[in-house]
Amino acid sequence: MSALASFLIVSAILAFNLARLLERWGYSKKDIVHLPEILDENSENVNFLKAVRESVHYHFTFWGVYVTVSPVYGPVKSALFVISIVAKVILLSPLMLPFFVLVVGIPAFLYFASKGELNKVMGLFAWIFWVSLASLVLLGILRFVALHASVPRGYSDFGTFRGPLLLVEDYPIFRGLFLLSTLGVLSGISGYLGTRYGNLSLLALLVIGIVSVFVDVRLLGVLVVIEW
Repeated sequence: MSALASFLIVSAILAFNLARLLERWGYSKKDIVHLPEILDENSENVNFLKAVRESVHYHFTFWGVYVTVSPVYGPVKSALFVISIVAKVILLSPLMLPFFVLVVGIPAFLYFASKGELNKVMGLFAWIFWVSLASLVLLGILRFVALHASVPRGYSDFGTFRGPLLLVEDYPIFRGLFLLSTLGVLSGISGYLGTRYGNLSLLALLVIGIVSVFVDVRLLGVLVVIEW
């Protein structure tokens, strides 16, 4: 696949995801054609601008990786290589979330709660929820593949996924990542409901955060070195 063709495909995927993002912010998917005007209208909406910027950044970062390795490894293996990187990032993100919640999430919750502006931090906890949910779903899929599927001979390109599959095959590691992802989902929900439940949500965040750190430390203690 040429660089131009892959660029057009990534641009189409980006446009689709940006249209969905606009829909979550109260616009129509068809408003994607008016994105410059919408960005101008929301020039002071930090959460909205951050969501758009990150979406563009992620799409073209991975496109850049694909274009870089494609001349060496070919289109199929390069695409699988990029997908494997995304899978590894999603799988290991729960390892960082407990400390992120305690160091960034809870202080931000307290700060904006004191100013009566908790709605400004909802995007942060929505991000924690979706990252944790994505990790949870990916863990389930890879665990099923690792235990019940096999790669036919001649498909050596799929060896790119050896690292993630080895991770989920190891039950203590799988269990730890599964618990951390589940606790991350609960953290996201608790923080997002802060405008409704206030101190109760804060208490839930503290309890979940402390439990997550203990699970995280224990998982790091048993995490084995795997050849990626």
